[in-house]
Amino acid sequence: MMKRGCCAVPMAALLLFAGCGSNSTDVALASITVTTTLAAPAIATQPAAQSVAAGQAATLTVSATGGGTLAYQWRRGGAAIAGATAATYTIATAAATGAGSYDVVVTNSTGSVTSAGALVSVATDSGAPAIVAQPASQAVALGASVTLTVSASGAGTLAYQWRHDGVAIAGATAVSYTLAAARAFDAGNYDVVVTNMTGAATSAAATLAVTAAGSAAPHSLAAYMAALAFYNTLAPHQQGILQLTWSVDAARRGLSLPDTMVARNGLALGSLNPAQQAAAAALVKTALGDTGSSLQRGVQAADDYLAANGGGNLYGGGQYHVAFLGTPSPTGFWMLQLSGRHATWNLAFNGRGDAPTPVFVGIEPAAAFTLDGVAYDPLLVQRSAMAALGAALVHYPAAQLPGSVPGLLFAADGAGNIDGTCPRADDTVTTHGVLYSRLSASDQALAQTVIRAWIGTQAAKRANALLGTYLSSQALAQTYVAYAGTGTVDRVGNYLRIEGPRLWLAWSVQRSAINAGDVQYQALWRDKFADDGGRCA
Repeated sequence: MMKRGCCAVPMAALLLFAGCGSNSTDVALASITVTTTLAAPAIATQPAAQSVAAGQAATLTVSATGGGTLAYQWRRGGAAIAGATAATYTIATAAATGAGSYDVVVTNSTGSVTSAGALVSVATDSGAPAIVAQPASQAVALGASVTLTVSASGAGTLAYQWRHDGVAIAGATAVSYTLAAARAFDAGNYDVVVTNMTGAATSAAATLAVTAAGSAAPHSLAAYMAALAFYNTLAPHQQGILQLTWSVDAARRGLSLPDTMVARNGLALGSLNPAQQAAAAALVKTALGDTGSSLQRGVQAADDYLAANGGGNLYGGGQYHVAFLGTPSPTGFWMLQLSGRHATWNLAFNGRGDAPTPVFVGIEPAAAFTLDGVAYDPLLVQRSAMAALGAALVHYPAAQLPGSVPGLLFAADGAGNIDGTCPRADDTVTTHGVLYSRLSASDQALAQTVIRAWIGTQAAKRANALLGTYLSSQALAQTYVAYAGTGTVDRVGNYLRIEGPRLWLAWSVQRSAINAGDVQYQALWRDKFADDGGRCA
């Protein structure tokens, strides 16, 4: 037995979580007044392109709408400009090195929006070339056409020489370089040297990924490109913290406990500047989809709420981490790990199994709350589905599990193997509950609603594939549904579970660690085949 806090859990059992309590205590859900959600930011007038002489001032302005207080962060070439945090940004004395594409990230407590880029060109006395717009990284299928383009300023006639991994490409001497049919060995880094009579300028490198037709799902490609965009906003030392070698221990590291008690992989979101945070948010939205990224933001907001209402520095959305386990690739295996006190996703790409598991999601406060004037109820859909299923299961004696079930704790700590070896969520289970086929048609529908509520927190392509697997007639014929306690979602110690040949979905009600009289929810989703991309199966 292993003890942590007030819960005792077998080492091979499902995991434990801080904030456990007796399953005999009735607790009423706390309800906090909900206010109207603020409007997200929107760009009303985009910043305009400008061309100025060296030494002159250049002023960029954006007009934006949105609820509450709007914050601004101007960027050049995707990198945040220190101190450029107003609706207007002025380059007091423009120089050739200041030429480039400028945009601005506008945020409020609801979300963020990024303006279109405005090109600023600076004519120098010498007329030396300057890169105005960098070539963009791209991913294309094998045999597809792809074009790389640069924009540059400078006196007289500009000459261009494109390079592949630092080697000049014969005949690639125009402002754009086109591959009519990309081949596997065309993948790599491309830049261009721009020259005139007075000097030369070299662009930043653009990465080209070339994938075999049908070898990578569009979702994998999109995630790869978003990961690359985020990576390129980071300083070298940050990149070294973000990028880790994949291993079982690395994949399982990070318990659902405060940062002060565990070591998590990767970069803390609170350590990033606004531009980096915006790129990280774009990556999360691409990887999880709209519903999943909304849930992720809601869980972080709940931790911010706890930090401001009695939790102190043991909580906070800035303590959530992002890590790459393995090198992001459009075709090779890698994992995006998002982890924090109350949520962890392990999103594997191009593995033997396509799933975001193991997934842990907890929430405290359990019901609705407001933070900075914004209303949140992150697990409303899942809580409602679980409550309806629990109310139905009490009518099936075979569904009730004996005794009580401890709270859930996600992951292993590398050395402790708290969650056992790869993945064995049900190794110690002897009582599985009632077969899905023994439920009435209406109660079967309730069980399916629970499954859809959780799998629907993923990007559409991944969610549809998993639902096709979990809800197939063959899988449902081997699926069990169970509960412990009274079947409700408002009593400490109550527990619900759906277990299929691949799916393991558990829900636990525990005592709130911060708010007396409230509860917290802990949910665990595992896939016996696709955990960690199938690397542990």
